[in-house]
Amino acid sequence: MLTDAGQLHSFYDKLWSYFVDHHLLGQPAVILLGGLLMMAIECAFRKWEDTAFYRLFVRRSMSAKVDIFAHLMQFLGLAFFLEVIFTFGISFGAARLASYTSGELHWARIPLPADNIPEIVFSFFIYFLTDHFVGYWVHRLYHTKLFWHLHRFHHSAPELSFITFYRVHPAETFTRLLFFISPLTILNAPDKVLLVALTVNVFLNYCQHSQMPKDWGWIGRWIFGSPGFHQLHHSIDAEHRDKNFSSCPLWDRVFGTWHDDRAVPSAYGISTEDGPDHGYDHHPIRTFLYDTFAFYQELVIVLIKPFRAIFSWATALSSRGHVPLAGTVTAARNAEERIGV
Repeated sequence: MLTDAGQLHSFYDKLWSYFVDHHLLGQPAVILLGGLLMMAIECAFRKWEDTAFYRLFVRRSMSAKVDIFAHLMQFLGLAFFLEVIFTFGISFGAARLASYTSGELHWARIPLPADNIPEIVFSFFIYFLTDHFVGYWVHRLYHTKLFWHLHRFHHSAPELSFITFYRVHPAETFTRLLFFISPLTILNAPDKVLLVALTVNVFLNYCQHSQMPKDWGWIGRWIFGSPGFHQLHHSIDAEHRDKNFSSCPLWDRVFGTWHDDRAVPSAYGISTEDGPDHGYDHHPIRTFLYDTFAFYQELVIVLIKPFRAIFSWATALSSRGHVPLAGTVTAARNAEERIGV
């Protein structure tokens, strides 16, 4: 049995492992270094005032500050705690349950081959297409009335940088519950394939949330979405609204939401009937809290709607033809009526 000192030391070790080993020196650090490298390469090919380095670290608009804050939350491992708080632990429970289910159903999943380079390439494309098929529909879910209150935080950036894809509302992780109806549950991808998929997805996300030159030719319009492809998704223009959801343009073409990436957005961000919405630029914290409250309010409405429908149906049925089981109760007769006088 651990003493108080032993329990404290064990807790310290867990904190060190989580924040240092898994984040400051782990995968998030490698991803951060990759992003910094891409931004450095961009500086060699673009005008200084057009680079992400200039927008993030020199001009530093409010949009850039929000992007940096969101990225730091991910890099430092604090985003996890925000997700637990904003989803009341549901996102964490769904992730643990999904991990448990994957382990228990390991025997029933389809193994992807990865013994040589051709097999790794084949398995990667199977996994990539399946992953982004799921991502396409989850992204469309974010644009529904319920989840848009959260997703508008991501779309609120009036300028794009490599790290804008980290601008994600913590409560969006409610969608982890969809894992159990995802085709990904039937695929057993080896670590080699997962590593390639992670690298490609991170690279695509960095590029697609940048303002880099946008045309990648046919491959950017069919397989790996070019920067211009996703820039249109962040466009403020009505004709680009709800277009180009997936990082794999193939799914947008299949389901009718593809828009030619050679079009040019007039601006980025979100809009209202009166014009661009600059709430996150002028009052980021207040707007964030307002959108969060609006989501919970809408969620409560959605959850109680079936019960209200059942109650309304039962009330209507009762009012149409209610017949008492014990007969009709009449008023008591007076004494003369009872004796027939």
